[in-house]
Amino acid sequence: MKKLFLCFFIIAGITAFAQNSNKDLDEMHRQIELQKASLDSSTKNLNEQMEHASKSYDSTFAALQAETNNRNLQSFMADMKEREQKERQRMWLRIGLGLLFLIILIIGLKRKSKVKN
Repeated sequence: MKKLFLCFFIIAGITAFAQNSNKDLDEMHRQIELQKASLDSSTKNLNEQMEHASKSYDSTFAALQAETNNRNLQSFMADMKEREQKERQRMWLRIGLGLLFLIILIIGLKRKSKVKN
């Protein structure tokens, strides 16, 4: 009786741990292929969405960059005009002082020549 139980448990253990049949393996392979296809389509969809978001971000970033550049350029041009105006004022001041000193020099030379005569 012990031998019979031993044989029964050995046979039951072998059948219980045996590999799946070809039908089960084929079904598992089909499920894996379906999951791969689903994963591929999901990956493709995700890539498309990321590309669209990237393009949207790039266009927004480009618009902000252009606006910032425009503001910086306008500020730079205003500073340049202000600096040029100050330089013109200094130039006219120097010319005026130069003419004043020239007139003083001429008057001084005429007085000196009158004193000698």
